[in-house]
Amino acid sequence: MTRLRLWHPLLLLPLAAVAGWVAARGRATVQDPAAVLLALRSTPGPGLPDAAAGGAAKRSEPAAYDRKTLYEYIDGAAEGYLARGFQRCLAASYGFVRDGGAAVEVDAELYRFSQARGAREQLEAERPAAANPVAGIADAWSDASTLVAVRGADYLKLTAFAEGGARRELEEIARAWAKEAAR
Repeated sequence: MTRLRLWHPLLLLPLAAVAGWVAARGRATVQDPAAVLLALRSTPGPGLPDAAAGGAAKRSEPAAYDRKTLYEYIDGAAEGYLARGFQRCLAASYGFVRDGGAAVEVDAELYRFSQARGAREQLEAERPAAANPVAGIADAWSDASTLVAVRGADYLKLTAFAEGGARRELEEIARAWAKEAAR
């Protein structure tokens, strides 16, 4: 028979430490991954800027659409958005008054996708052929009547209704949106 030596109980210390760690982890609250993902997807992101921030005289109350109601807003194009991971949309109209009293209306649509890749793919699908990069706004392109921009999983589409276009008004709204999105 061997004698119990002083260092024999020390061999049990690592085993006791592992057992204590396992017990502590078992008591910890574990978050449901599906609930965490749902919370992240529903986190409000940047919205549409108010009228004053966008340099407009007025803005309509934003309408909201989700995966089930997008067809009510863009019936024919909804499939492309849904295929790219569309989550929700805010849409509003901005009203500008130019010097001389001419009215300019700009429709603003802000789409949230589940991933940044989906937003970028939608931008590439809808970017006007004659669009040029917008100075001072990363990932934004504009022609005389349309401006598209992307920031992360958000895709902004602005369409102006004015004779000769409304590049200045489009860019004012986009700059206000970019400033809000950077916060």
